[in-house]
Amino acid sequence: MSKLKKVNLKPATEVEKFCPNCRDTKILKIKEIKETYPVRGEEIEVDAVVRYCEQCNEIIFDEDLDTENINRAFEKYRSLNDYLSPLEIETIRNKYGLSQRGLATIFDWSPATVARYETGAIPSPSHHSILTMMRDNIEYAKELFERKHNHLGRLDKKRMEVKLQQIEEEIFERDIVNILTNKYHKFNDHINSGFSNFDFNKLSNIILYFTKNIPKVSKTKLMKLLFYLDFKNYKEYGLSVSGIVYQHLPYGPVPFHHWLMLDTLTENKIIELKPFDNYEGEYLEPISDLDLSLFSPEELETLESVTGFFRDFSAVEISNYSHEEEAYLKTGDRDFISYDFADYLKDF
Repeated sequence: MSKLKKVNLKPATEVEKFCPNCRDTKILKIKEIKETYPVRGEEIEVDAVVRYCEQCNEIIFDEDLDTENINRAFEKYRSLNDYLSPLEIETIRNKYGLSQRGLATIFDWSPATVARYETGAIPSPSHHSILTMMRDNIEYAKELFERKHNHLGRLDKKRMEVKLQQIEEEIFERDIVNILTNKYHKFNDHINSGFSNFDFNKLSNIILYFTKNIPKVSKTKLMKLLFYLDFKNYKEYGLSVSGIVYQHLPYGPVPFHHWLMLDTLTENKIIELKPFDNYEGEYLEPISDLDLSLFSPEELETLESVTGFFRDFSAVEISNYSHEEEAYLKTGDRDFISYDFADYLKDF
């Protein structure tokens, strides 16, 4: 398949050119007709733009128009067969930090083959399958790298190594969010979740709000702030803010799978855990931007109220305070705490 140049065509409506049929210079105009082009063994019909002689009505070959019509046939073939576009192929290469020569080395292709595919040529079915596997399957990409890394140039080798590591980290970050989300989604629209659906992005911004407005929030204090936010909002507006499920644990009400929650926040670079100056425990340091647009005016009001009331409470003080709540007094160790107890929450 020859290399095609991309033509963004705005052809002149009429030009004066030589007509081989009339054997004279004539006015040549353009029109649209149905034409069929063979692409990878298929006959592809497109609306082709052609130039014709106004006098004899014969079609006159125009290289730019012919290139554009072939491109149209290729685009239609891609659409019909769910084929990668040239830009998508280039994106796959860039995903792994490879030059055209580097991608060719990984696949045992020639650099010219990669260049043709990125400038419009249609890959063979086997080459297309390899490209889509490279796009979708990190394990396949890692296998190719292990097999071919000694044949890559120094820069291609280093870049692909770094990209593979970054992709694996991103996959892990997404996976741990999904694990946490699935733990809470079992309680969607349930009294134990305050009839709200858990959303990790919203939880992240709740925690960013607390840690940006209260200095050095400890892990223990954070768990109680979340409890009071959700139960106060439920008491006043009938819904929790986060959709979190809470359990009765020795230090008070605590989010279900709270350690997984903290791991997910740190792995996704929402917060960092830092030791206190005396090295007794850790506090949360926000390292991401806060997005207040996720909250309703009522939720923002509850956030402000909880933050203002508990700002100066130590971890021990807020823990002891939560031990006096009906939600804690009337549940047993590791019991889920129903949001029905919000009716009895102490006023503040």
